[in-house]
This record gives sequence, C-alpha cells and structure tokens, in this order.
Amino acid sequence: MLWIDWMTLAIVLGVAITQTVRGVKAGGMGLPMFEAAGFVVAAVAATNLSGGIAQALHMQKAIVMLVMFVLLGVGALFLGRWLYTVTDLSFQSLDGFFSFVFGVVVGWIFAHMVLRIIMGFQGTGGSVAAVINTAPVAREIFQFRGWNWLMRLLFRVRLGPEFNPDIG
Repeated sequence: MLWIDWMTLAIVLGVAITQTVRGVKAGGMGLPMFEAAGFVVAAVAATNLSGGIAQALHMQKAIVMLVMFVLLGVGALFLGRWLYTVTDLSFQSLDGFFSFVFGVVVGWIFAHMVLRIIMGFQGTGGSVAAVINTAPVAREIFQFRGWNWLMRLLFRVRLGPEFNPDIG
C-alpha cells in the first residue's frame, strides 16, 4: 500500500467514526443517513456542474468544484439535521451499526472528492494521477470499480435497476 492508500483510509475511517459518534449522540441513525444522502447529492452536483460554471466564470474547475462541494455539503448538514428532527428515525439497538455504515459512505465521498480536487489542481500528469493507478484502495475509492462491477453483474441477471450502468 502506498501513502495515498493510507491517506484515503484515514479520511474514510475518521469520518466514519465521527458520524458514528454523532449518530449515537443524536439518538438515531437517521442523522448520518440523511447527511450521507445529502453529501452524495453535493458530490454529484459539484462534479457535474463545476465545468460549466467554471467556464462561465473563467475560473479553474477544481476551485469551483471545491467551493460548490463545501457549500452544498454545509447545506446537506443543515438539511440532514432538519430531516432528522422531523422524522426522528432510529433502529434503537442498531443505531451505532447503521451510523457507522452511513459514516463510511460519507467518508468514501469525502475521500473521493479530495482525490478528484487534487487531481483537478495537478492535472492528469500530476503525482496523484500517476500514483492512483498503482494504489489499490485509492483507485477503488476514485473509480468505484467494485460498485460498477456489482451493478454490471446485477444488470446481467436482471436483479439490478432498469438502466444500463455501462452507458451512464
């Protein structure tokens, strides 16, 4: 394992532990769940919208992506807290486990966005882009290879969603 693997694992584990503690202290796994959903939306929106906004503002795409992810992430925290207070979603004795699972999701998103933003600043010829192809953990977090493999498998046996993951 390379240094970038340890960095991404530290981000995922640190965020997962933080979300577990937050979920247990809040008294329900709904808080980390709603925040995880919000961070997924924030990451997808920041990734997809940053190119067009960066061109319109004549800015670097990585800066726009960073600012958008931070702003949408803060919004996700507030919206997640509000949705949790409305629903008070809890699985009682399983709150710690589910909080950790949703914490891993948020940590994965944070690590993915850190790698994406660093590669945006350095370009495809940077040191992170060169190392990421030989680092197994960072490559999985950046490229979602396991998830894509699972979706292709489910699509083949008709257990997956009704869209083709190879196209979009």
